[in-house]
Amino acid sequence: MNILYDIIVFAHLTKIIVAYSNNLYLLVSQRQDEDPDETCYDPYQKQRLHGNGNSSWRNSLTFETTTTRPSEDPFLSLENIKQKVVFGSNQKGTEDDINDQLPLRLTPPTPDGSVDRLAHFPSGRLMHAELFQNKSSVHMSMAEFIHRGHCLLNITDDYMQTAIDAFTILLQGTLADVLKLPPAYVLRSARTIAMMKIEKEKLRAMWTVVKGNRKTKQIPYHELELFRPLFKHLSGREIARLNMSDDRILVYIGTHADLDRHQVGVTASKYISQNRDWAEPPYMNLMNNLLCGVPLSLMRKIPEGHYLLLTPQLFHHIRACDPLQRRFYLTMMTKTQALGKSYSWSTQDVARLGLLLTEVSAAELAAVSPGAMAGITAQVMIEMPARNLLHITETQLRHLGQKPMNILANKLRKYSSEYQINSMAEELQPKDYLTMFVILGTSWVIL
Repeated sequence: MNILYDIIVFAHLTKIIVAYSNNLYLLVSQRQDEDPDETCYDPYQKQRLHGNGNSSWRNSLTFETTTTRPSEDPFLSLENIKQKVVFGSNQKGTEDDINDQLPLRLTPPTPDGSVDRLAHFPSGRLMHAELFQNKSSVHMSMAEFIHRGHCLLNITDDYMQTAIDAFTILLQGTLADVLKLPPAYVLRSARTIAMMKIEKEKLRAMWTVVKGNRKTKQIPYHELELFRPLFKHLSGREIARLNMSDDRILVYIGTHADLDRHQVGVTASKYISQNRDWAEPPYMNLMNNLLCGVPLSLMRKIPEGHYLLLTPQLFHHIRACDPLQRRFYLTMMTKTQALGKSYSWSTQDVARLGLLLTEVSAAELAAVSPGAMAGITAQVMIEMPARNLLHITETQLRHLGQKPMNILANKLRKYSSEYQINSMAEELQPKDYLTMFVILGTSWVIL
């Protein structure tokens, strides 16, 4: 019995000894200063260390190499799955290209390090796969799915859908969304944006988008030319900050047809302060419409001979001038030293007067030679008052162009109808108004 007991105890001890003789490994975290292959160590190899009278044990590590696979961000994995389900597999790029298109990647972190989690593309083609003549249809996002203040424009090869998305931002988004639009896209779409009936603040914000972090003086001419349809929404002070030392920019401002008197006044005042020789004919020919912003007290000091050196198209651009300024320029141009009286005008003289013809009296207009009437353009004919056009003779009408003739006919037709209505209203007596009131009241009661 004692022998059996000894055998059992010996077997148990042997089992314990064999179990503890196996190598044990412990997982540890890896620091940047450690070898990337060192991931595990054997805790059974120890060395005795002595220091300061105290003994301590330090484990001598034995390392083995392991291969670990970095875990993928579950959010990015979900976005990749949704992209493949909705739009199919991306054949033009890798997964990194798909991830770069996410709104979270497009939105830079704020100074405090946070990211706009509501940033999104207001794409109306999401979950829409209709085809018409083998072409995908376009859709506008519903207002319920738009996070105002967090919209971004995704420019793709589908130009029509991109335009609809931009229209959604302009129509339903806030001013902060408009300021996030790409400057290059705003320049390309300036004409379309100018035709939209949206808030004036959003139209004015387009200049902030295009200018970016640059100063106004640094905006080049070619960008201003693309921005021409929206240029009228700039303030006079902002226009005066442009680089007017560039002749192209000065001509651009002077030939813009939509600037008002205040805008050209502020800009002309700034240009006069910068250029002391502004009254010389070469610089006056560059100013064009900016002459409407120059006070008449300064224009009277200009020698009369300078008006003969002005270009023929200058007075076609003075749209911001009031009637008093136009009459002043007409008086200076019709002096004896200049063009003279109306009966001596040639075709070139009539074309040279431009919008000044709107201030020519009916008698002077009838005295113009028939051959000189060919100098009246359609642009000038639109601005001329209809009461003066009634005095044009049949001989003069034969020399007008086809387009000015059509405009003249429409203006006279409208003027005739308005004149008849006013004449009938003047002929009616007070008792007639009472009769009309009774008739209208009776008819209303019957209805």
